Amino acid sequence: MTRKGSAQPKPRSARAAAPIEAPAKQPTANPSRGEHELMLAGISYRLRPSRTAVRAIEEKTDKSQLELVRIGNAGGLRLAQLGVIAAQLIHAGAEDDLTRMITAERFEELIFEEGVAGPMARITLCLLDAATGGRTASGNAQAAAA
Repeated sequence: MTRKGSAQPKPRSARAAAPIEAPAKQPTANPSRGEHELMLAGISYRLRPSRTAVRAIEEKTDKSQLELVRIGNAGGLRLAQLGVIAAQLIHAGAEDDLTRMITAERFEELIFEEGVAGPMARITLCLLDAATGGRTASGNAQAAAA
Protein backbone atom coordinates (compact mmCIF):
# COMPACT_ATOMS: atom_id res chain seq x y z
CA MET A 1 0.00 0.00 0.00
CA THR A 2 1.37 3.38 -0.95
CA ARG A 3 0.49 6.79 0.29
CA LYS A 4 -1.16 9.27 -1.99
CA GLY A 5 1.49 11.03 -4.04
CA SER A 6 4.27 8.54 -3.26
CA ALA A 7 6.17 7.11 -6.17
CA GLN A 8 5.30 3.66 -7.45
CA PRO A 9 8.17 1.48 -8.69
CA LYS A 10 8.65 2.08 -12.39
CA PRO A 11 8.63 -0.78 -14.87
CA ARG A 12 12.07 -2.00 -16.01
CA SER A 13 11.91 -0.20 -19.35
CA ALA A 14 11.15 3.12 -17.66
CA ARG A 15 14.19 2.76 -15.37
CA ALA A 16 16.63 2.45 -18.25
CA ALA A 17 19.15 5.21 -18.70
CA ALA A 18 17.74 8.44 -19.92
CA PRO A 19 18.64 8.75 -23.58
CA ILE A 20 21.66 10.83 -24.32
CA GLU A 21 20.76 13.95 -26.20
CA ALA A 22 21.26 12.89 -29.80
CA PRO A 23 23.49 15.13 -31.88
CA ALA A 24 21.93 16.82 -34.87
CA LYS A 25 23.69 14.50 -37.30
CA GLN A 26 24.63 11.11 -35.84
CA PRO A 27 26.63 9.12 -38.39
CA THR A 28 25.27 5.70 -39.22
CA ALA A 29 27.31 2.61 -39.87
CA ASN A 30 27.24 1.10 -43.33
CA PRO A 31 27.79 -2.68 -43.04
CA SER A 32 28.53 -2.96 -46.77
CA ARG A 33 31.55 -0.70 -46.15
CA GLY A 34 32.67 -2.85 -43.21
CA GLU A 35 31.42 -0.42 -40.57
CA HIS A 36 29.97 -1.49 -37.24
CA GLU A 37 27.40 0.11 -34.95
CA LEU A 38 26.50 -0.20 -31.30
CA MET A 39 22.96 0.55 -30.11
CA LEU A 40 22.82 2.04 -26.60
CA ALA A 41 19.81 3.75 -24.99
CA GLY A 42 18.06 3.93 -28.34
CA ILE A 43 20.96 5.64 -30.11
CA SER A 44 23.02 3.92 -32.78
CA TYR A 45 26.73 4.77 -32.51
CA ARG A 46 29.22 4.12 -35.31
CA LEU A 47 32.30 2.19 -34.19
CA ARG A 48 35.51 3.12 -35.99
CA PRO A 49 38.58 0.99 -35.23
CA SER A 50 41.20 3.56 -36.15
CA ARG A 51 44.86 2.99 -35.28
CA THR A 52 44.66 5.80 -32.74
CA ALA A 53 41.57 4.30 -31.09
CA VAL A 54 43.06 0.79 -30.95
CA ARG A 55 46.31 2.12 -29.53
CA ALA A 56 44.43 4.02 -26.81
CA ILE A 57 42.38 0.89 -26.04
CA GLU A 58 45.54 -1.19 -25.66
CA GLU A 59 47.12 1.42 -23.37
CA LYS A 60 44.03 1.89 -21.19
CA THR A 61 43.24 -1.83 -20.83
CA ASP A 62 46.87 -3.02 -20.74
CA LYS A 63 45.86 -5.75 -23.23
CA SER A 64 46.75 -6.23 -26.88
CA GLN A 65 44.06 -6.07 -29.52
CA LEU A 66 44.23 -9.84 -30.08
CA GLU A 67 44.06 -10.51 -26.33
CA LEU A 68 40.90 -8.42 -26.15
CA VAL A 69 39.40 -10.33 -29.08
CA ARG A 70 40.16 -13.67 -27.36
CA ILE A 71 38.74 -12.45 -24.05
CA GLY A 72 35.66 -11.06 -25.80
CA ASN A 73 35.08 -14.31 -27.68
CA ALA A 74 35.11 -16.12 -24.34
CA GLY A 75 32.65 -13.61 -22.87
CA GLY A 76 35.23 -12.36 -20.41
CA LEU A 77 35.53 -8.64 -21.10
CA ARG A 78 34.98 -6.69 -17.91
CA LEU A 79 32.46 -3.89 -17.76
CA ALA A 80 35.19 -1.26 -17.36
CA GLN A 81 37.00 -2.68 -20.40
CA LEU A 82 33.80 -2.54 -22.44
CA GLY A 83 33.30 1.10 -21.45
CA VAL A 84 36.85 2.04 -22.48
CA ILE A 85 36.69 0.14 -25.76
CA ALA A 86 33.27 1.50 -26.68
CA ALA A 87 34.30 5.06 -25.85
CA GLN A 88 37.44 4.91 -27.98
CA LEU A 89 35.73 3.27 -30.98
CA ILE A 90 32.72 5.61 -30.79
CA HIS A 91 34.80 8.76 -30.33
CA ALA A 92 36.83 7.78 -33.42
CA GLY A 93 33.62 7.47 -35.45
CA ALA A 94 31.90 10.57 -34.09
CA GLU A 95 31.33 13.66 -36.16
CA ASP A 96 30.28 15.95 -33.31
CA ASP A 97 31.70 17.23 -30.05
CA LEU A 98 28.74 16.07 -27.96
CA THR A 99 29.44 12.42 -28.75
CA ARG A 100 33.18 12.87 -28.23
CA MET A 101 32.49 14.25 -24.73
CA ILE A 102 30.67 11.12 -23.51
CA THR A 103 32.94 9.41 -20.99
CA ALA A 104 33.97 5.77 -20.85
CA GLU A 105 32.15 5.56 -17.51
CA ARG A 106 28.91 6.71 -19.13
CA PHE A 107 29.27 4.15 -21.92
CA GLU A 108 29.93 1.56 -19.21
CA GLU A 109 26.62 2.51 -17.55
CA LEU A 110 24.75 2.32 -20.85
CA ILE A 111 26.25 -1.10 -21.63
CA PHE A 112 25.30 -2.35 -18.16
CA GLU A 113 21.73 -1.13 -18.62
CA GLU A 114 21.54 -2.61 -22.13
CA GLY A 115 22.90 -5.95 -20.92
CA VAL A 116 26.54 -6.80 -21.59
CA ALA A 117 26.12 -9.76 -23.96
CA GLY A 118 25.03 -7.87 -27.09
CA PRO A 119 27.47 -4.96 -26.78
CA MET A 120 30.33 -7.36 -25.95
CA ALA A 121 29.64 -9.38 -29.10
CA ARG A 122 29.46 -6.25 -31.29
CA ILE A 123 32.61 -4.72 -29.80
CA THR A 124 34.53 -7.99 -30.12
CA LEU A 125 33.47 -8.34 -33.76
CA CYS A 126 34.66 -4.80 -34.48
CA LEU A 127 38.05 -5.46 -32.86
CA LEU A 128 38.39 -8.77 -34.74
CA ASP A 129 37.54 -7.07 -38.02
CA ALA A 130 40.26 -4.49 -37.41
CA ALA A 131 42.78 -7.14 -36.32
CA THR A 132 42.37 -9.09 -39.55
CA GLY A 133 43.38 -6.11 -41.71
CA GLY A 134 41.68 -4.32 -44.54
CA ARG A 135 41.57 -1.00 -42.65
CA THR A 136 43.25 2.32 -43.19
CA ALA A 137 44.94 3.95 -40.21
CA SER A 138 41.87 6.18 -39.87
CA GLY A 139 39.69 3.09 -39.46
CA ASN A 140 37.99 3.06 -42.84
CA ALA A 141 37.58 -0.24 -44.64
CA GLN A 142 39.69 -0.53 -47.77
CA ALA A 143 39.49 -2.80 -50.75
CA ALA A 144 41.51 -5.98 -50.47
CA ALA A 145 44.65 -6.11 -52.58
CA ALA A 146 44.30 -8.10 -55.79
